[in-house]
Amino acid sequence: MIKATYQQLIQRIVHLSGLTIGEIERRIEAKKAKLSGLISSIGAAQVVAAELGISFEKQRFKIIDMLIGMKKISVIGKVIETYPTRKYRRAEHEGEIGSFLLADDGSSIRVVLWDTNHIDMIRNGIIKKDIVIEIKNADVRGTTIREIHLSSNAKIELSDKEIKNVKIIKDKLPSKKISEFKSGEKINVRAHIVQIFQPNFFLTCPECGMKISYEGDKAVCMKHGAIAPKKRALVSLVIDDGTENIRAVGFNEIILKLFKLEDKEVEKLQDSSFFLNKKQDLLGSEIIFSGRVRQNVMFNRNEFILNNIEEAKPGDIIEDLNR
Repeated sequence: MIKATYQQLIQRIVHLSGLTIGEIERRIEAKKAKLSGLISSIGAAQVVAAELGISFEKQRFKIIDMLIGMKKISVIGKVIETYPTRKYRRAEHEGEIGSFLLADDGSSIRVVLWDTNHIDMIRNGIIKKDIVIEIKNADVRGTTIREIHLSSNAKIELSDKEIKNVKIIKDKLPSKKISEFKSGEKINVRAHIVQIFQPNFFLTCPECGMKISYEGDKAVCMKHGAIAPKKRALVSLVIDDGTENIRAVGFNEIILKLFKLEDKEVEKLQDSSFFLNKKQDLLGSEIIFSGRVRQNVMFNRNEFILNNIEEAKPGDIIEDLNR
């Protein structure tokens, strides 16, 4: 199912059909009237698109025209940046994800690779910065931010097309009130810090990031055997935007930005006096938090897993007040 707002659908139909906004909206209203109001505006827009010969599946699209929910689409773009692979674990299954940033002359999007053959194309230097590729049979996924996802059925081919001028325009996370949070969403929220707990430190495998165990005096990873463990930190805080509060969780990178520390200074937070001084400075601070809402099954509540924080600027506050 295509996941888009009414305005997003209208914009895509206008761009792909060459008709004006007014003409498209007249057709949509006529379709709703014909069906006696039994169809939504979004549903009517999709019917109008189909009548105009516009399909949102099995077609080649420019990045700017992609919508969450599109299936088996193709796209040509230039690789702007490749990212390190990440390990993941679900139940008893452990896997790896690769990704890169793709752009054309209209926009940019993150491409996510699940198949080892595709991931090896990055490792082997086939997919690298500045090459132009064509992706076929991919899906557009996401809750709020669009991403192209490639399964084993998708294809990546080198293209001889030239793309000289690209636009790096990343989708912006939508802003929501905490009272409106839903599990699985990626969002921004402007909120105050009302509580901070002293960070917990734990040891992980430097290869896969999983927790380790000890056999005698040796640190052992279930997958990588004996390793030299890496210390990581986790901080929990409570944030409140006036509608509700929520527990937020951040790891090393967030901790560095939050407490304004250098990497080598993080362990100072294990000292209670040092932490309390930092905490006092932060309580009541207004910050823009970005992250993903996740349900904590054990406590049957939502949590906010942070991936970025920024100081709230006056312009951000005025923008929120004008909504």
